[in-house]
Amino acid sequence: MKSITGIYIRTIDLMNKFFGYALAFIMAFMTIIIFWQVIARYVVGSSLAWSEELSRFLMILMIMIGSSLALRENQLISVEIVPEVIRGRAKKWLTVLVHLISIVFYIVIIMFGWKVAQSFGNQIAPGTGISMFYIYLSLPLGGVLLLLNSITCILEQFIERKE
Repeated sequence: MKSITGIYIRTIDLMNKFFGYALAFIMAFMTIIIFWQVIARYVVGSSLAWSEELSRFLMILMIMIGSSLALRENQLISVEIVPEVIRGRAKKWLTVLVHLISIVFYIVIIMFGWKVAQSFGNQIAPGTGISMFYIYLSLPLGGVLLLLNSITCILEQFIERKE
């Protein structure tokens, strides 16, 4: 059982590494798009019709992916008064309880995000011509990533994690 857990955790870590590189690429691409928009508007005198829309879509994707990476590294904003006061097993079980409650929320994000993506799949973004299905797909994708990382955090409560 421990080896399966270790394989799962290593797989999630590898997936997170891939998405970390994807975030860096998306951020660089957004920076180039916005820089080009500024140049086009103020130097050339003609703004790009699609740059602001595409940047907004990429920002949504970045938030969903980045929140899952932040969850895994325990970097999300949280109230830590209770975890600072309690110690030992109670702290471990509180962490597990918080992740279990969060998992319910992630499942809701996945289910309703998928329904929203399907509902708006026939709409096309005016500036980019991208189907809104792909834009709204960021919600279930982020939900799945959050779910997987939350399960990993729960598993790590029961095994020794290397610091």
